Amino acid sequence: MAELFQEAFELMLAGMGVVFTFLLILTGVVALLTRLCPETPVNSSDSSASQPAPPKGPSQAAKLAAVTVAVQKYRQARGRADRSKE
Repeated sequence: MAELFQEAFELMLAGMGVVFTFLLILTGVVALLTRLCPETPVNSSDSSASQPAPPKGPSQAAKLAAVTVAVQKYRQARGRADRSKE
């Protein structure tokens, strides 16, 4: 029984060592990439980049009107279907 616990402990240490080594390598690669590929600063003097582009689709009011009409038609059609079941 003691041998089994010793093997389990050795296997646990080996697994933890592998994970620790992997995390060290991953940290090193990320640190290396941050040095090799620095983030490019955003030019704040460009006024066109700071203003959002106008929406290309229908306006919010047009969408609301379309949804309202669709709900009204659905309720009318459903009302007719409910009456026909009675």
